[in-house]
Amino acid sequence: MKLRDEFGYKFIRPILKLLKQGTSPEKLSLSITSGAVIGVLPVIGTTTLLSAAIAFIFRLNLPIVQLINYMVYPLQLFFMIPFIHLGAFIFNAEPIPLSLQEVIFSFQHDFWATLVSFSDLFLYAVAAWLLLCLPVSIFLYSVVVFLLRRYKRAPHVAD
Repeated sequence: MKLRDEFGYKFIRPILKLLKQGTSPEKLSLSITSGAVIGVLPVIGTTTLLSAAIAFIFRLNLPIVQLINYMVYPLQLFFMIPFIHLGAFIFNAEPIPLSLQEVIFSFQHDFWATLVSFSDLFLYAVAAWLLLCLPVSIFLYSVVVFLLRRYKRAPHVAD
């Protein structure tokens, strides 16, 4: 099976199936956007619980929120250092020469000690994430709702 076919079968089909079951494109888009935006929160180990809480509070589709949250996990790692540097810039703090490998190694070695020793860095990163999450959410929601509405109107969905 090709990677594209497998991706469509495991990830895209369940989402599109929900459209056929009557889930609105808006609600589904909100679930996808929430999972994606929360999934890149630059504090490792927090996104699953936070995604579940948001899904519960706003009555979103929890499996979709968590699926997207897990899918964007590599982006969480990828954006962690840029979020730290952007946050340091926002707070006019000294840029910290830190690599992703150092952060991952520290978390693997001693999770709680890493949280304590890097607490300022994580505050910078979370501040940068908070600054960007609203505009990114609006953009992502708009794109996803457009695509889902378009798909739902397609003749093959009316099966």
